[in-house]
Amino acid sequence: MASPLIYPSTLTNVGTVTVPFYIGPEAAGVLINVSYTAEGGAGSTLDGKVQVWDASEQAWDDLLDSAGTAIGFAQFTGISEDSLTIYPGLVEKLTGTNRHYNSPLPAPVRLSFTVGTTSVTFAVSIAEL
Repeated sequence: MASPLIYPSTLTNVGTVTVPFYIGPEAAGVLINVSYTAEGGAGSTLDGKVQVWDASEQAWDDLLDSAGTAIGFAQFTGISEDSLTIYPGLVEKLTGTNRHYNSPLPAPVRLSFTVGTTSVTFAVSIAEL
């Protein structure tokens, strides 16, 4: 089954863009795929991480791995694809590409992407696990 596209391939300028998504009550985790399809110029970068809503603080906080580091993608510095999996009980792979995180996924949740240097074009798809 194909993952639903939640952020279609879009030119995004320097700055931060957030991509909220909903996980159904029957899902225990997610597989998130990012396709970085074009650079707006030399030195383009894209950083992505997962954030959760903290109702007591009324703010978005980074979802942290077992080492206390924000759960996210390796920095994109050229046209490529990457994925990350968040699922309770998963053997963690915290570095490189195709990272795995042993974590429940509270709701609400969103992805936060920061575009550095120049514009980039990227798309995001998510599959419930």
